[in-house]
Amino acid sequence: MKTALSILSLTLSLFFVCGCSKEADEAVPGQWVNNTEELTQQNKQKITITQGITGTLTLKEGNCMPIIGPNSTCKEYPVKRTVVVYPYTTLQEAEQTEHVYYKIDALPVLTVESDAEGFYQAKLSPGTYSVFILNDGKLFANSTDGQGGINPVRVDEDVVTTFNPRLDFAVY
Repeated sequence: MKTALSILSLTLSLFFVCGCSKEADEAVPGQWVNNTEELTQQNKQKITITQGITGTLTLKEGNCMPIIGPNSTCKEYPVKRTVVVYPYTTLQEAEQTEHVYYKIDALPVLTVESDAEGFYQAKLSPGTYSVFILNDGKLFANSTDGQGGINPVRVDEDVVTTFNPRLDFAVY
């Protein structure tokens, strides 16, 4: 009986260590919880462009209601996803589905992949762009400007603009 329990314990340990992790090149959820500023600073050291946009892509999930004590399930962590840059796009120029997903009639200017620490960079000409995150085959964006522009980012000559997009699936 003791041997059977030991084997079961070892099997469960290996399952939790190896079987439940995300992709090997993606951060473990919660690894950077409440420490996104440190991650952002770390990622700034990876910048190799002199003009365009760069940032850290994170995913926020769980119950993020104010909770007293250690029982919060709210987590924010970096993720590896495709960042899709479009010409500046307004709400009137896009078809919105499921509240934060969009269908855009324009062609993307550029697509780049974020790494396991959420870092991405995109070399762009001066101008204003809309930035989307490709998640499960859908374009995600969760902010607008005063003119209805979706996830707008302005790129100036010889400037690297920081834009930290977030996939936000948390409950508030």
